[in-house]
Amino acid sequence: MAAKMEAQTRIHRLSNQISLATVEMPHMESVGVGIWTEAGSRHELRNEHGMAHLVEHLLFKGTPDRSAMDISRQVERLGASIDAFTVEDHTCYHSRCPGENAMDLLDVMSDLYQHPVFDAKELESEKKVIREEIAMVHDNPSQMLEDLISEAVWGEEHPLGRTITGTEESLGAFSRDAVFDFFQRAYSGRQTVISVAGKIDHQQIADAIEARFGQLNAGDPLTCEAAPGISSGTGFEEMDDREQSHLAVAFRAADRYDPDRFSQKILNVLLGENMSSRLFQQLREELGLCYEVQSETIAFSDAGMLQVYLALDPDSLEKALRSMSNIFDEFCARPPSLTEVSEAVSYCIGQSRIHLESVSSQMMWAGECLLSFDKWIDPNTVFKELRAVTPESIQKSAQSIFQNEGLSVALTGPSEAIDLTEAWAADRKIRK
Repeated sequence: MAAKMEAQTRIHRLSNQISLATVEMPHMESVGVGIWTEAGSRHELRNEHGMAHLVEHLLFKGTPDRSAMDISRQVERLGASIDAFTVEDHTCYHSRCPGENAMDLLDVMSDLYQHPVFDAKELESEKKVIREEIAMVHDNPSQMLEDLISEAVWGEEHPLGRTITGTEESLGAFSRDAVFDFFQRAYSGRQTVISVAGKIDHQQIADAIEARFGQLNAGDPLTCEAAPGISSGTGFEEMDDREQSHLAVAFRAADRYDPDRFSQKILNVLLGENMSSRLFQQLREELGLCYEVQSETIAFSDAGMLQVYLALDPDSLEKALRSMSNIFDEFCARPPSLTEVSEAVSYCIGQSRIHLESVSSQMMWAGECLLSFDKWIDPNTVFKELRAVTPESIQKSAQSIFQNEGLSVALTGPSEAIDLTEAWAADRKIRK
């Protein structure tokens, strides 16, 4: 008899407000596990800049029952690896193992998530590690650009505009008590989402999560500062490199609940997400102005942005800026063709379907649905919305996004490139 190939997703709620999603994929041989807290850098107080990221590091440094080495060895002897990341609005711990080892993996992950010891020596040691991470960003222009454009869009005084890693000064001020206080606020049942996908049984996983997480304190809801209003900003870092500049251009866009987000997604595909996009074809293929160009959208609960990234020779910057401006204006002036839209939609849906073949991606999809929408969303529902996008709705989205009063720019490169970029941004704001 052929194995059942459909993935079946179920939701389970614990009494302490933890949300669990299971995705049964009996035809697979592995299991993906994700644990999220809905706490990221935007939930930090001003004197906590970088603390969410530091706590993420410290959770791997040991519990009363497991040392840091124990955590690594116990995970790896299961045939698994474990990783984590911190972003603006959440922190995620994720792993994948052979199906028969899922319960043992849950033992380790539930322990490190709930019972970190925050040893004082480990705290100081991990501060040094993050200082090296900060130094590496300053040595990497493309990574530095991410921080510069975030600050330009959201403002240096707003949590969304601050670096996720913190600064040497902010890290130096953190005491163990302050770190533990943040952990207790952020790592509560109310903030926690768990997703398990692969060769599993829903009830067995639900029972296991109840047993391992059922005593976690529900806690209080976390609050964060609302996203700032639309404004323009700049972020520049002068570098002596005469052969390379990195440029980011950003506009405010839809938040994750905005009905226009589907049109904006297809607009982004047409603009610069793939090799068929207008930016790639015109700036790279036809004109040879850059060796890397791409665009992306970033959406939070209350705001979003669309960002274009270019890596190029400073000598090509003026022509690249002019060509990019023309592409923005073309999207506003006339709708794309039906063929362009159809191909972009097919690309977007096809990539999503391929992506969701893996247990890790199914785990991430289910977990992020609960995190953002407090329910599981069938991918086919999203695909239906994408298929409903029209050339006219894309033009409308372009007219909404490419508003020059919300234009922000950032660049790393020589002073001449900075001056040129500032003048270009000012000119766009003047002429509209």
